[in-house]
Amino acid sequence: MKASMSLDTGRADQHGSHIHHGSHIEEVNVEHLHGDALGIGTATPRISWVYDSSIDSIADRRATVRIRRGRPGLSWQERTFRVRADGNVLMDWPDDPLAFGEQARIAVALDDPSGNEDPSGSDDLPGSDDPSGNDDPSGIGEHAWSDEIVVEPGMLGPADRKAAMIGPGWYEPTSDWRHAPLLRTETSLDDRPVAARLYLSALGLVEAEINGHRVGEDILTPGWTVYDHRVHYRTYDVTDLLKAGGNGIGLWLADGWYRGRIGFCGGSVNTYGDRLAAYVQLEMTFADGSTQTLVSNAYDGRWKAKRGPIVYSGLCEGERYDARLADAGFSSAGYDDSDWEPVTEVRFDPMLLEAPRMEPVRAIHTTGPRSIRNLGGGSFLLDFGQNCTQRLRLHMHGLKAGDEVTVHHAEVLEPDGELSLRPLRRGVQTDVYVADGHDEWWEPRFTIHGFRYARIDGWPGELDADDVVAVAYGTSMQRTGWLETSNAMVNRLHENVEWSMRSNFVSIPTDCPQRDERLGWTGDIALFAPTAAFLHDVEAILTDWMDDVAAETERWGTVPYYVPFVPLAEWRVPEAIAIWGDSVVVVPWALYMASGDAQTLREQYPLARRWVEEVRGYLADDGVWDRRPNLMYGQLGDWLDPTAPPDDAARAMTAKELVATAFFQHSVRLLAEMAAVLGDSAAEDDYRSLAEHIRRGFLSRFVLADGRMTSDTQCAYTLAITFDLLDEHDERRRAAGDRLAELVKGGGYTVGTGFAGTPYLLDALCATGHVDVAYRLFLSEQCPSWMYQVRMGGTTTWERWDSMRPDGSVNPGVMTSFNHYSLGSVADWMHRTIGGITPLEPGWTTFEVAPKPGDGIDSAHVTHRCPLGLIDVRWKVSDGAMTMALRVPAGGRAVVCVGGERREYEGGTYRLRFDVDPGFDSM
Repeated sequence: MKASMSLDTGRADQHGSHIHHGSHIEEVNVEHLHGDALGIGTATPRISWVYDSSIDSIADRRATVRIRRGRPGLSWQERTFRVRADGNVLMDWPDDPLAFGEQARIAVALDDPSGNEDPSGSDDLPGSDDPSGNDDPSGIGEHAWSDEIVVEPGMLGPADRKAAMIGPGWYEPTSDWRHAPLLRTETSLDDRPVAARLYLSALGLVEAEINGHRVGEDILTPGWTVYDHRVHYRTYDVTDLLKAGGNGIGLWLADGWYRGRIGFCGGSVNTYGDRLAAYVQLEMTFADGSTQTLVSNAYDGRWKAKRGPIVYSGLCEGERYDARLADAGFSSAGYDDSDWEPVTEVRFDPMLLEAPRMEPVRAIHTTGPRSIRNLGGGSFLLDFGQNCTQRLRLHMHGLKAGDEVTVHHAEVLEPDGELSLRPLRRGVQTDVYVADGHDEWWEPRFTIHGFRYARIDGWPGELDADDVVAVAYGTSMQRTGWLETSNAMVNRLHENVEWSMRSNFVSIPTDCPQRDERLGWTGDIALFAPTAAFLHDVEAILTDWMDDVAAETERWGTVPYYVPFVPLAEWRVPEAIAIWGDSVVVVPWALYMASGDAQTLREQYPLARRWVEEVRGYLADDGVWDRRPNLMYGQLGDWLDPTAPPDDAARAMTAKELVATAFFQHSVRLLAEMAAVLGDSAAEDDYRSLAEHIRRGFLSRFVLADGRMTSDTQCAYTLAITFDLLDEHDERRRAAGDRLAELVKGGGYTVGTGFAGTPYLLDALCATGHVDVAYRLFLSEQCPSWMYQVRMGGTTTWERWDSMRPDGSVNPGVMTSFNHYSLGSVADWMHRTIGGITPLEPGWTTFEVAPKPGDGIDSAHVTHRCPLGLIDVRWKVSDGAMTMALRVPAGGRAVVCVGGERREYEGGTYRLRFDVDPGFDSM
């Protein structure tokens, strides 16, 4: 493609950036959390802030960070720190470490360059203390400050942990149908506290109530970790729930991942233990400065237990709730608990408690049914229009005591209109409500389902749409990426990718939310991490999960197939598998490129090195990974190659040794880059040398003199091109690209790759001059293809290219999911090629803008919220010209590349025009 380019370098908008009518700070955060951070796991959190779009340049400017600190509800001390304005991403904590029970309120102001310069040029200059908190010692008007965020450290040291894990005194034998218990206690307060914090955790799942009111909005607390390595706790501000006089505290407990049945092929039960327990520590501060603590323990007789109305609850099985067993008021003072039983202490090391880095699981969307079909006999089929991770909230009314309402959930319908339940396997996703004769809204509490359709049985009379709400749940990550194009099907695909991601980022990154699996497969996230990091700020959830990856690798001697690891079926002992093991290199690098946080690399560097050193020992003399077959398949290779039969997903066209070697070489090259960032020059040289050795072995073993490959497949050529195993000076690279294009054309412009090749297929075509072929493949509606899923009505991305057959029947394989983000990795190509933006430096401080229109897509709008702020690109092609609106955040730099020309733009908003050749938008 050639084009001439004319540029209008004038600003589209004049913001008057030197006129300060208010704060120019859009948001302030600590670490990789957004908003207030109660119970954070560090006493010295790093601070970030984002300038709003009125600020174009921060060069040679200063910002002031204000920290008010003290005990919540009491007096404050204030200090201010003058810093460089361009140090606004993960600035080191400038003050003394925070103590347990201490709060900091942080705000930032951008100094006015006309009157508030720091003549000394020194950073980190403290202001004066202000015990009253009434004055502004910085001299900056209050209107110039950002909104404050609240930060409090959690229980960091041994002395901070004062409670014990307690649970019911009775023991239930191993079963899927164990009765979920309730716990309760009371306390009397002379006065209402001015501040109160509840530190809550469990072996199992827990929800708390105080005086009849639910604590927090989280579900599935404390989430899934390797419980014998660490257990999360959550911190809640419960000040407004307490009062002078009597106060009641109640807890709901359930099996969850801790002792519930998890995994496929029968699953595993009691994986981490067989006794449920909860940890409660309530810290209260009063107006006179005194404090009081209430803790969970088994020795003073104040805590009691009873079987509650949840008769059983399983994450995959569903929940049975008997309203006749409900104890109204059990979390209120004065409740008669004379028939409750004493609790017992469950052995637990409190130092395993850890503040999560990640956000909690919360409601992210609600919707009503799109349609309701009366099946007769009290049964109704509901379509909610969107497949995702959700639960139903039902208005139960008109039921007599003992009446049962049963809810079945499924992703798709069979051709005859019935729910397709076979793909769920053991994960039947069935909820049952037993009425007590009273009206109430009910939603299951400790289960979660993947579905679009639901069948309700046992409903009295007609089911009204107002009686049903679907509540979608996911880890509450900040959205950071959007794409909209002139093609409606492309937009729907992008929306599908987003929904699949949100559905599977639930405490950990899982493979699917519906069947009896829902595991943290390492290979899936290795391939999807760049897409995930564009769509959402995933630094918190993935670095938290990587802590467990490191622990399980230490335990098992290699990177497991999924984390947390539970021995299941033939997957009993982890062994090294390419792609899945490469996750410990690929994921941290993707996070680093998205965030610019070198601490992520520093933390994960030892694990990445361990993986590379392990696999180095499996290489043949020529550098090819062809040793140590694994227990199940050997390498998994191009898993779910579209030619693989339904019962053997690993039977791929591409040699597994080729795939393994290509991915390992890629990991070694990335590890060399990590070593360079971290200043480990000796390791950098070693890994660059190793990568070159592997590359030469790959070429010798798998690439013929004319550029053909021993595996003449889309996957083989894709990996050789994308991972630069064939460098740009090698004539075989051009031949490989041409052969890849031929294979795509010969296949009728359908996809011929599985997990390994799919994320890189379109890139390989574009990189070798076949943009037109890439677009025809991308927009093909024939199976296998991305748009086939859209054409068949998919609202999420599928696990198999043909999870649903053209006749509407479901793939007969035992492993079929309609909500699997792996094939959605194509969105990374969409962002970079259609939207046109690619990070050139970590944290998007420098990024490329180079859209490549094709096949009728003549406009697009891409936005990405990077650490510096919002990148916004709109482009349109018409009448021989591309017009573009470009927003570069303050402190950033855009490199615009169109038609072979290269221009650079600093922070600001621009209107650009490019003269292009006819046919530019139909390459």
